[in-house]
Amino acid sequence: SILVVVCSDFRSTTFEETDVPYKVNEPVEPQQRAVIDDDQLKRMMADSQPSFFERNRYRLVTLALIAINVAVFALEAVLSGMRIDISTRTLVDMGAMYAPLVQSPADLYRFVTPMFLHMDLMHLGFNMVALYSVGEVLERTLGRGNYLVLYFIAGITGNAVSYAADVLLGGGSAVSAGASTSVFGLFVAVALLAVLHKGNRSLFTQYSKGMLGVIAVNVAYTLLVPNISVSGHLGGALGGLVAMFMIPAASLRVPNPVRVVVAVLWVAALVWLLVSQGVLGV
Repeated sequence: SILVVVCSDFRSTTFEETDVPYKVNEPVEPQQRAVIDDDQLKRMMADSQPSFFERNRYRLVTLALIAINVAVFALEAVLSGMRIDISTRTLVDMGAMYAPLVQSPADLYRFVTPMFLHMDLMHLGFNMVALYSVGEVLERTLGRGNYLVLYFIAGITGNAVSYAADVLLGGGSAVSAGASTSVFGLFVAVALLAVLHKGNRSLFTQYSKGMLGVIAVNVAYTLLVPNISVSGHLGGALGGLVAMFMIPAASLRVPNPVRVVVAVLWVAALVWLLVSQGVLGV
């Protein structure tokens, strides 16, 4: 009787054609693929490309500075009678450094405006190429704000040294202009990254070695070629050195007390220069 009970629990079943989604002997058609036309492909490729700001997120300040310099040069050319060889009169009227015209606090803009003025198209081109070549690494490592402050400190220092050379050393005053005061400061800043940066020192050592060669070539060019402001270029390099010990960049191994002391000394030196020449009326 046990055998009968066990056998009664098993049930047999058979497959029917309704149990599968297709008939056994029927061929299965392949799935159709969507066809993408040329316009759709172009749109897909455009969507996958990063935007201008994404591609240049570490060059935004650099590109803005280049745009300002180019726009100012265009205005210079217009005021010079549509000439790319800018007249001295136009440079002076637009704020080039000319020591005899720095007479009062109202003339202090001449320590800033020369950074955006250029004497001819080649002068502009060389400086903008140099600015673009070093701008990204500094903008990335220092941050946009600190990089911009570095640019201005170097430029102001270069123009201050140029002014000091004219009024203290004599020998006649010259009209000077150009972003090269700031660019020389940026060169020095890149060279100092190997010493001051907290991060990958081996990487920045390679940058620094290459930049030391660039600095050497530019200093030689400054000394050998006539009609170049030696004091402005060397002053800009000094400004870059000073700025790297002033700017509050978290990526640099500079103690805050050192930054404060250097900033105070820099401002004091500028004030002494201006007071000694009676510019501040003190």
